[in-house]
Amino acid sequence: MKLKNKTNIFLLIISAIYLVLGILSLNNCYFWDNIQQTSKEAHWFYMNGFKSLIMPTMDSGKEIVATGYHPPLMGIMTAILWQVFGYKIWVSHVFMFFWAIILFYNLLKIIKLFVSEKNVGWAMLIILLEPTILTQFSIASPDFILFTAFVLSLRAIFERKPVLLAVGVFFLFGINMRGVFAGLFVMLVHIYQAFDSEKKINFRSFYNTILPYLPTFIILALYFIYYFSVNGWFFAKSTSTDHYSLPNSPFRILKHLAEFGLRNVENGRIFIWFIGIYIIFKSILTKQIVSKNEKFIFQLFSLLFGLYLLFVFISNMPFSARYFTPLFFLLTLISLIGITKFFDERKKILFFVLILCFELTGNLWIYPEKIAKPWDSTLAHLSFYELRKQCFNYIDKENIDYKDVSAGFCLDGNRRFAELIKEDKRVGVKTDNKYFIYSNISNVEDSLAIDLKNPQHWNEIKKFEKGFVFITIYKQVSEVK
Repeated sequence: MKLKNKTNIFLLIISAIYLVLGILSLNNCYFWDNIQQTSKEAHWFYMNGFKSLIMPTMDSGKEIVATGYHPPLMGIMTAILWQVFGYKIWVSHVFMFFWAIILFYNLLKIIKLFVSEKNVGWAMLIILLEPTILTQFSIASPDFILFTAFVLSLRAIFERKPVLLAVGVFFLFGINMRGVFAGLFVMLVHIYQAFDSEKKINFRSFYNTILPYLPTFIILALYFIYYFSVNGWFFAKSTSTDHYSLPNSPFRILKHLAEFGLRNVENGRIFIWFIGIYIIFKSILTKQIVSKNEKFIFQLFSLLFGLYLLFVFISNMPFSARYFTPLFFLLTLISLIGITKFFDERKKILFFVLILCFELTGNLWIYPEKIAKPWDSTLAHLSFYELRKQCFNYIDKENIDYKDVSAGFCLDGNRRFAELIKEDKRVGVKTDNKYFIYSNISNVEDSLAIDLKNPQHWNEIKKFEKGFVFITIYKQVSEVK
């Protein structure tokens, strides 16, 4: 009973953190890729009354366009929520509470399969306070739903619940293409283990294993067939084409590999990687991977790591820390399993505390301006919302024409899509406008960052700064009176 009470205390602490963070984030505008993948795509369905499933492509010149390779589930769900509860920012944030409850419950079920009761609370704390997961919750990101669906799918497999697996797989595959890749590897390991336990190829066993995946496969197949018939291949004449082309030099591959490494170990992850690698080698050498579920975790981790590493060599896709959330979760789970197996109680607690401390420092990792940072993976970005309001309030107060204003990422585009205001206030992207809004959040090109600080070209007219974030409004020197 004491152990249960101890676990409940940990769960109360975690719940309080998520509750406070969620309430503080209720009126925060859409951030980072959510502006496109959640808000813009939801606007398409909301404004058109769900009359068309296919959005315009990126080369169409339209304001609302699709990232066609991502299934449109997030946009559809958000548009339905707006219709039911109102066209409000808080609707998306409250929706995340629903997914957080599902995540907490199913994660607890999984952890109890691998970790002793006395360590369950620590495991929940370590996994759920990881900076990327916590930040994805705070910004109402589709990737928080992806991670929840991933955990739900694993629990369904471990507990042999085919209906639950069908539900988890639907949301895992439906949220975005990263979910599709993760889901495919979940299915492959699932099928492999079914055959491995039978020691032979058995059609009935194969059918029973793949059956929960079939409804989602059919739905996705119909969607993509329809999409291709209307718009053709995803990246034809698309601005995303370069991301999915082969690297043009060995140096580009090395740079991409360095980026891959940094995204994996940043924000406090470096310590869990050290522990995880040690646990993996020790488990192999001592043959301590004994249960079927443990083998599943190891095999899925290996496949996902291989997939992400492959993208280093076959694409120019910029990596973000959130891409690796399923991978890092599996590594953390492996580490926690190993710690509970190989160390005594005192050392276990020491490792748990150290892992947690490293994770919490993840919200303090700030790079020099010339090093791109995935701000959607750290709570260090939270002061951005207040500064953004101050910046645009200043522009409105000074009656600056939006046609004369440009900005970097997260500050450009139509404010309607980020803030759900009921008027169009469009900020451009060209740097030859009278005004340019610059922020370290935007990760602008080095050449632009240098040029903006050249007093012969630009003059700083207003700066807003709080915590780790700043936003500066520049005006071209030729326009300064």
